[in-house]
Amino acid sequence: MANECLDEFNERSSITVTCTFADEDAMPVTPDAATYRIDDEASKTNILPATAISPLSTSVDLEITDEQNAIIKSRKDFEIRTVTVEFDYGADKHGTAEYKYKLKNLYGVVDVPSASVSPSASASPSA
Repeated sequence: MANECLDEFNERSSITVTCTFADEDAMPVTPDAATYRIDDEASKTNILPATAISPLSTSVDLEITDEQNAIIKSRKDFEIRTVTVEFDYGADKHGTAEYKYKLKNLYGVVDVPSASVSPSASASPSA
């Protein structure tokens, strides 16, 4: 898979990844248990350890936070993140899936707890 074909998001942006569960015949299935994890591909850094998905359905939305989408290596133009899903269904059945996306490193985006972009400076000096 070429990196140019990946969905691209800006760093520190929250995103939603929709996960659809299917059996070996590509039929929708509601798993008995499921987890997901997030890793940075190049550095092999685990961003989010295996985390239970709840509630379960044939399709769920996974919320990837802005903090989970922070750039690790500030000198790189982009980073590739991998979301790996594992699920159990039926009698002793197991499924896996993977979704990769590209995070664009934006010049000037920094780790600021609370940033305000509204103008607050006065044009005239105050005494």
